[in-house]
Amino acid sequence: MKFFLFLFLISAGISTCKPNDSRFEKRFQKMKELRQDTMNVVKLSDTLIIFEGTCRGCQYEHDFFIKDTAGIISLVSIETRDNNPPDVDGGSLDKNIILRPLKTGKTTFKLYKFFGPERSAADSASAINYSVDVVQ
Repeated sequence: MKFFLFLFLISAGISTCKPNDSRFEKRFQKMKELRQDTMNVVKLSDTLIIFEGTCRGCQYEHDFFIKDTAGIISLVSIETRDNNPPDVDGGSLDKNIILRPLKTGKTTFKLYKFFGPERSAADSASAINYSVDVVQ
């Protein structure tokens, strides 16, 4: 009888375990990931995300800026996620660039990556174009 009780408690304990980042993953499931090689059709109510990665422990961590001349897309925030243990050198960081459409229409915006605290002409060469069609 004790064996069955023990087995029940163990199975109940295991079935209630959830991944550590379940809230984080659910949050990003509701977002629309932008692709650079296609026309992205999104709704005005969508939250847009671009996933980027960068070196951890390097001299720099990327800084991002968008330029949308039509004023349709706005940069909301840049979130950094570090899955490496704190006592380990190197590795990589995940950068999640959160964007929001402001109005309907078609636009192509540039996402600039800056590789240091000062912005130089060489950094402007590392821009990615994204085409977005925002619908109601």
